[in-house]
Amino acid sequence: MPAASRPIRVLLVEDDELARRAVDSYLAPLEDIALIGAASDGREALTMAEVLSPDVVLVDVHLPSVDGLEVVRHVASRLGASVVCFTALADDRTLARAIEEGAAGFLLKTDGPGLIARAIRSAHSGDALVSPKLMGTLLGQLRARVEAPAALTPEDRDLLALVGRGHTNSEIGSALGLAVSSVRECVAALLSRFDLLNRAGLAMLAYRWGLLDD
Repeated sequence: MPAASRPIRVLLVEDDELARRAVDSYLAPLEDIALIGAASDGREALTMAEVLSPDVVLVDVHLPSVDGLEVVRHVASRLGASVVCFTALADDRTLARAIEEGAAGFLLKTDGPGLIARAIRSAHSGDALVSPKLMGTLLGQLRARVEAPAALTPEDRDLLALVGRGHTNSEIGSALGLAVSSVRECVAALLSRFDLLNRAGLAMLAYRWGLLDD
């Protein structure tokens, strides 16, 4: 199969067998997503991620042996795979920590198969997706505003605002008159500049700095 049409390779990390079966049944019919393995605890997840090199890891944040947030940090920072978290319950601290550790998505297990697939695709393409049911929790975490760095250029501010509003690279390019490749380079530069792992972190900064108010 040509690389361009290769399905997104997903590793599932979930300690509940019924939940693992449910996710497997959600993803099995999809041609663009392939479940390549399932781990039942955090330690097994780290080993399988090293061996299988998945594109996306779908991980429950509450795991035995090794905490799910530690799995997020290791996979995102050391292996370069995208991570989508999902859980039955999410408090504001867990949600914020998951994003800070590098998660590119955060879902509730009640969100359903359609949103799980969307989150996997979004993470693989470099975008981020948070469950609509968790947006109030996320915004509550971000209420403490701080002033944006003076060194931010008007172009930086525009780009961050568009990322914060959830626009794709293509949409940002159209809005700013840039090629998609240039948008990718600008986003990568901002990630490096602020020591962040993904767009979800940039979106948090955009909100904290008040760039989404206009």
